[in-house]
Amino acid sequence: MTAITRATTATIVATAVLAALAGCSLLYPELPRDDNGQVLEPAVIGSTELLVGDCFSFVDGSNLSEAEVTPCATDHTNIVIGKGELAKSAIAEAGSLQNAVSSSCSETFSAFKETVADRVRPDQEFIISERTTEDGVLMTDYACIATDAPAPEA
Repeated sequence: MTAITRATTATIVATAVLAALAGCSLLYPELPRDDNGQVLEPAVIGSTELLVGDCFSFVDGSNLSEAEVTPCATDHTNIVIGKGELAKSAIAEAGSLQNAVSSSCSETFSAFKETVADRVRPDQEFIISERTTEDGVLMTDYACIATDAPAPEA
């Protein structure tokens, strides 16, 4: 490979990486949030981009990869109550991914249930994704979510 070919290839690769990174920010731009981290206006984002405390509904009800995040005082179906990550060894130790995530979210979900109105029975759900760390370790990221409704206005 000649020096010109290497330089051209490096330039093309660098341009492609920058375009991909710019594309991510165009697809899911940074959300305006208040000082408490609450979303100020509705927006559609990737469901793995949700933060603890975000109120949201899945897009079209069945597309779990995208969520419409909204201020919590507006109509929504779910709230993120916790997030974390699990190594492969923790999943194996728990016996399954479902057991590991359920166990990790258990205390958070119990605490959340204590905050809802009487006779309201929230359901616990999860958002799960995998990523590889810079060291090549496979990690499972999870979000603990609960069914939710906006708080009534005072």
